[in-house]
Amino acid sequence: MTWAVAVLTLVKVIIIIAFLLTMAAVSVWADRRQSAMVQDRVGPCRAVVYVPSMLLRGALALPAIIIAGLIAIPFWHSAPGLELARMTTGFEVAILVGWFSLLLLSAHVRRTEPENGFDELVARVEPRNYFYAGLVLHLLALPLVRLIPRSFWQVRVELLGDPLILQLGAGLAGTVAAIVIMSSGFYGAAKLPDGKIGIRLAGLLHAVADAIKLVWKEDFRPKRADKLLFTLAPMLAMFPALVTFAVIPFGSTLCFNDLNQDGVLNFGDLAGLANTVDHSGVWAASQLPGSLAISDMNVGLLYIFAIAGTGVVGAAIAGWASDNKFALLGGLRATAQMVSYEVAMGLSIVGMLMITSTVKMGSLIDWQGANAWGIFVQPFAFILFFVALVAETKRVPFDQPEGESEIVAGYLLEYSGMKFGLFFLGEYAEFAFSSALLVALFFGGCHLPFLYADGIHIAFGGTLLYSLKMSHLAVTVIHVIAFFGKTLLLTWLQVFIRWTLPRFRYDQVMKLGWTKLLPLALANILLTGLVLLGIDSAGPAVQSALAFAADISQALVAVGALVAAVAFVTWLLEPTKFRRVVRSSAARYTAAKGGIKPTEMQA
Repeated sequence: MTWAVAVLTLVKVIIIIAFLLTMAAVSVWADRRQSAMVQDRVGPCRAVVYVPSMLLRGALALPAIIIAGLIAIPFWHSAPGLELARMTTGFEVAILVGWFSLLLLSAHVRRTEPENGFDELVARVEPRNYFYAGLVLHLLALPLVRLIPRSFWQVRVELLGDPLILQLGAGLAGTVAAIVIMSSGFYGAAKLPDGKIGIRLAGLLHAVADAIKLVWKEDFRPKRADKLLFTLAPMLAMFPALVTFAVIPFGSTLCFNDLNQDGVLNFGDLAGLANTVDHSGVWAASQLPGSLAISDMNVGLLYIFAIAGTGVVGAAIAGWASDNKFALLGGLRATAQMVSYEVAMGLSIVGMLMITSTVKMGSLIDWQGANAWGIFVQPFAFILFFVALVAETKRVPFDQPEGESEIVAGYLLEYSGMKFGLFFLGEYAEFAFSSALLVALFFGGCHLPFLYADGIHIAFGGTLLYSLKMSHLAVTVIHVIAFFGKTLLLTWLQVFIRWTLPRFRYDQVMKLGWTKLLPLALANILLTGLVLLGIDSAGPAVQSALAFAADISQALVAVGALVAAVAFVTWLLEPTKFRRVVRSSAARYTAAKGGIKPTEMQA
């Protein structure tokens, strides 16, 4: 291993740890906000930090300057074959920043008051109309740029003696995008009022305050508890969530030009990122690959199940070492539940492994990018795996090991301070990892519909409808954003499940795992084997039909994502209509008496 590879590995480790810790804090916040909505009470949005307005203005303007420079400068540099892609990208970025900035400004002015004529002009338009207009411009920009004849952009530079084809258009597009970004940043910074400004960040600071508070809380330990095991259990609970993420790629493989021609990745090669990559994503002989997984093992999926299985040890030791009958009962529940559902969870993905013929996470994700996402190939396996995964992470409705109404707090009962914080952090880090694993196995990992290693190619069967070449850096950045975005969406979905379903009885949980999920997982394996035998003996006609069906599935994902984005923005911009629903007799009596007076914390 060279020093360059070691530095890249360290950067990937920092990215993964930062992501898991951030997702843990955001998940805690989302859980509390959701519980506040369900129980009709004040949520965690009270923590506030006061910052001088000048500092915040600089914090808003400086990123806009940096991003504008990073966008504008590369667009003027020569990149043979990518000028048209850069020009299209520049216009798309300008449109995106433009409509999004106008949308935010319109919503802000409607809540406050216009400060100038431009604010009044922007506020006359409904915020959602900016979104619809931007969507139309996005769809029109792609074909319009491609329809411009190449002769229009051909400019002969007399001093150099070489024609500059499309480079001028790419540079102008990058400049337009940079101007829009800088204008939005400066205008947004100027909207901040003078004096100190309170920052709440929708309650995210409350999760940070809780983490800091845990550091100073008393570390209580029962008198007859096992000192070593009592201290070791929280570390064992935190360990699997951090280590198992090491084999999941959070982006496509980076390709560096071998500048030294020595076949080894050195620091000098890091500056030579390839401009373009082959359509299949396979690097050339003169290029060096750099996986975005910390360790791209050939047995990555087996490694995940092997390490994840050790998480039960932390819960079992915590329950036994606490010298508390309720903690012991919670540890026994956790051990039995996690072992039971690991069997069903492992068997549920065997059908996916039979189709892809690999247990390497990178190859499994690449297969989905080249064919169809796992949720289309194995929809029944996805349902089984998802249920087993929720039970494995001990989330509601499978939180019997920590059931407050039955065993107080389970194996966590005697823990306080940072020991409890490690258990809490490990649970939510495991929560984020489970979402990332679902993305890698069933939602294409970092891949998006019709986005390949060399750009966008919309094709059905053998008919190519649209093609746009993109740089290797642009594709890699989009892949990384796509992976973390999918993970965030699945985490958000699991938060809603927590506050939607009631808790099962413990015997129902065990019965579901052994008598329902396990037989269904075995039946899925049998059915998958029969289907594969039928496809192999059917001939090339069926193979072509399946390839066309895979293209249709990508189109469904693309259209579904577009519709979901439109619906989400429309819902977000609709005025909130709050309606109190009274269910219990006590709440009905309180409401009849005029309700509960808000306290200082609720004001």
